[in-house]
Amino acid sequence: MNKRNRLIQQICMTELKYKTLDEKKDQCREIVTDLRKGLLCYPMKNCFKLFYKQIYEDFIFLGIKLACESGDMSLMLNGLFQGNRIGMIQSNWLHTPQDQSAGLINIILAFAANDLKLIDKSMPVSLEISDNGFYKSQYNMIYALYWKNQEIGKVAEKQLLDFLSKKQSKFDISFTLYLLALYHENPIDISSYLFELCNTVTKSNWVQEEIFLDTIHNRLGRSVALFVHGLYHLAYYSLNENVFWEIQIPEHKTFIKEYEKFNIENGFPVGKYLIHFNKLSRYMEHFIDIDIIPEVTTIIDPSDGKKYLDVDSFQKKTFINLKNNDLIKYKEESGEYVFQSLS
Repeated sequence: MNKRNRLIQQICMTELKYKTLDEKKDQCREIVTDLRKGLLCYPMKNCFKLFYKQIYEDFIFLGIKLACESGDMSLMLNGLFQGNRIGMIQSNWLHTPQDQSAGLINIILAFAANDLKLIDKSMPVSLEISDNGFYKSQYNMIYALYWKNQEIGKVAEKQLLDFLSKKQSKFDISFTLYLLALYHENPIDISSYLFELCNTVTKSNWVQEEIFLDTIHNRLGRSVALFVHGLYHLAYYSLNENVFWEIQIPEHKTFIKEYEKFNIENGFPVGKYLIHFNKLSRYMEHFIDIDIIPEVTTIIDPSDGKKYLDVDSFQKKTFINLKNNDLIKYKEESGEYVFQSLS
């Protein structure tokens, strides 16, 4: 274990509540037991919101810890893959009006896990342009790069330049300049801003809060630039191959070079599940299968004419998909879900 990975491992040992696969499995066993009990007494929506929040805890960084200890970077990939799918569902269950750009962190982490199927659910081509939200211009450029949409790319470039004309944080500036460098396929600038992002992202509370949904884990989040790993993978999926191979991997303490060496050597493989729950329950083993996760949709708010994520539709489709796959049974009475059984 090199010095950098040893430091990350030590921070994980201090910050993580669940430090081994067995500890995490035991926690998950308790959570699903509590879910079954809660579903008999409380509204289904509330029970599942709590379930997603609890089971998400430590998933991503447990994989990173295990990878740093063993040198097996597939563990980091799989922890990111499984944890971020849970996080994506959790984020889209929030009951607050959000623009589609609110899913930016989950989209970027999905790139880091090479989970293109989740990106297709989180940022479907049907959503098109984001028209509100602080990071709408960044979202629109990522959308344009990924979906190869030149028209939206031109709109996003203008929006990003307008964004830079106002006072912004160092992180927001480096994030924006990186996306513009991608748009113009400039490998020298891409390499420079990747390194700069490794510095500025550690000072961005917004990124850490979006990943962890709290401020308790800031030290953990600042030890590994997951956001930058995701943006590096965005370059792989959006650039001409010859341009991508000219990019210099950041030499920075927060950037795990071994992870990207693993990705390059294996053709940026799709992640798998870090933990299998088939012996615990069918629901636990399959609740984040891609056919269970709905595609994100939006609705127009008549009060301001702007698009917002359709949270109610996402929740309803999640339940329907779980039911259609025989993972849960329920009935609807007077617009309410009445729980029957969990597989």
